Amino acid sequence: MRQILSHSLIAVSFMLEQTACAEPPVKPQLDALAPFTRDLLINQPEDAFSAVYRIGDKTLIWLGARHATKTESLTFQLIAGYYDQFAVDTVILEGEVTADTPNAPDLIAYARAGLAEEKDGFQPRGETVPAVLGAFSNGAAIYGGEPDDSEIINRLTEQGISKADILGFYTMRSIPQWIRERKIADAGDPNIEVLLKDELAWHRSNLGFSPDILPDLSAWQAWYRAINGKALAADFTTEEAGPRADGRFGTNTIGAAISKARAAHLHEVTISHLNTGQTVLVIYGASHLMIQRPALDLALGAPCYTGADAEQAARVCLE
Repeated sequence: MRQILSHSLIAVSFMLEQTACAEPPVKPQLDALAPFTRDLLINQPEDAFSAVYRIGDKTLIWLGARHATKTESLTFQLIAGYYDQFAVDTVILEGEVTADTPNAPDLIAYARAGLAEEKDGFQPRGETVPAVLGAFSNGAAIYGGEPDDSEIINRLTEQGISKADILGFYTMRSIPQWIRERKIADAGDPNIEVLLKDELAWHRSNLGFSPDILPDLSAWQAWYRAINGKALAADFTTEEAGPRADGRFGTNTIGAAISKARAAHLHEVTISHLNTGQTVLVIYGASHLMIQRPALDLALGAPCYTGADAEQAARVCLE
């Protein structure tokens, strides 16, 4: 009995010692998230870049991608480099809604289909392909970093943004992607009409909006003209779909509100995974890293590495 009691006391003592030594969880710092402004845009590097954080047993690799379709791009190189240099446990991707179950089969199928389409150094589905296939081949769990539509809609309507504005913006923001994918030459390309009609109908259905909200292409074109003060044409710029809080287009106000909702959700998801002691790789557009940096620095301290060289990041942060 005395021996059993002795063993029990040793076990309790060990548990208390472990608890005392355990690191406190990292706390999200939502109030420190930066709005995306002209100054932030000016200070953003022209190409892909990254920030790596280490705090105790936690490692965060935040890759700010320049959305790319060329396999020799710096974005593609950095994705491959970080998989080579770090034992990544979890990958958080832009454009995918957060779910409890990782490694969505349709996402993996999408990436594999993209690999089959790759030709002459051109990857039409962008950096999602190497990000997903790299995670899958290295045994990392893939999660989305996006809030679901209902969360975004609730946040936006609380700010007085109408459903027509939400639907109109969701439709418009695909235009830069169509140009990157070479589906259209520019926004004045006649082929854009079919794309817009399909996109408008899809988003209206997916968001659960009634048929009378921007019911057809002409209604959408009138919405665009009213909010941005011009007709949709070849002079469309990617800036119109951006999250600039101080942007010169009416659509920037909607983009900034969506950006704020997305940033808060992503920050919370990232910190949640870090608090389990995982090595987390976030792959998002570079502007998102600019938005996240003040909050991450406050939550985790200064990064051990910033730049665009995965090998150097490993030397500095894993020594």
